[in-house]
Amino acid sequence: MTGAVGDFDVNMVPRVYGASELGVLSITAPGEAHPRVEYVGGELFVGLDADDGSAITQAQAEEWERPFLDAVAAAVATAGVLPEPVDAMVVVVDDEALASAVLVDPARASSAQLHGAPVVFALSRRRLVIVGADDEAGIARVLDLAEELYDAGGPLVSAHPVVLNEGAWAPFPWRERFPSLEMRFERMLRLFSVRAYEVQTAALQRPDVRYIDPKIQVLETGVTTTFAAWPKGVASLLPVVDNVIVADPSGAVSVATFNEFLDAGGDAIIRTGLSPARYFVPGAPPEMG
Repeated sequence: MTGAVGDFDVNMVPRVYGASELGVLSITAPGEAHPRVEYVGGELFVGLDADDGSAITQAQAEEWERPFLDAVAAAVATAGVLPEPVDAMVVVVDDEALASAVLVDPARASSAQLHGAPVVFALSRRRLVIVGADDEAGIARVLDLAEELYDAGGPLVSAHPVVLNEGAWAPFPWRERFPSLEMRFERMLRLFSVRAYEVQTAALQRPDVRYIDPKIQVLETGVTTTFAAWPKGVASLLPVVDNVIVADPSGAVSVATFNEFLDAGGDAIIRTGLSPARYFVPGAPPEMG
């Protein structure tokens, strides 16, 4: 679509955002420089990019005469139709304009022939998957796709699915609907969390504090957990994980659950405003090199 931004015209295309990406952008592009977005449900938002790939910002959108949501609606109006389900189970959308259209206009998802109400997994910007709320096998297939995307190493959007409920997207209560898939869902949540923290670290790195990334550990029971290793005495920003490994300069190593670690640190450990969440653990600045 074409719209006015200040005194010039641009061709705008829709863009899918997740909460973790917007959390990073709230630091790297705050205030008027932050992308203007519309909330659509769960952890999902839709914004607009100019034809040069730059995001339409809060400041730019405020200059428009018409509401931003109208501009988004116009941008997605020409998106195509949904592809046919794969293996009669899931609809895979690999076009971001169409993915945005589904999120902005949930009625589009109703055209898919699915088992139950449409459930959307916005796994990445160009991989949105729609499956029926009653289709356990289909949702298991989506979890396969999520793990494949993680293994591919690219940026991810959200591990939290939304379901069409009374014409709008709402969080999908997968724990209640499919308890047999709990272990697989929990694994997906942890994989996506690890990737979100990695992106945050790359964007916000600073010399006076160490950004610690979480790691994945699969227990003998098959349960997927996360852990982070804190070098004792070093000022750090610690991600939320299942377990914290404390490495003492003497060489001693101890392990605590995340809550145990917070309790031991008391008021000295402070939750920051970062998203995804991190806790500041006081100490000396990390050594360079």
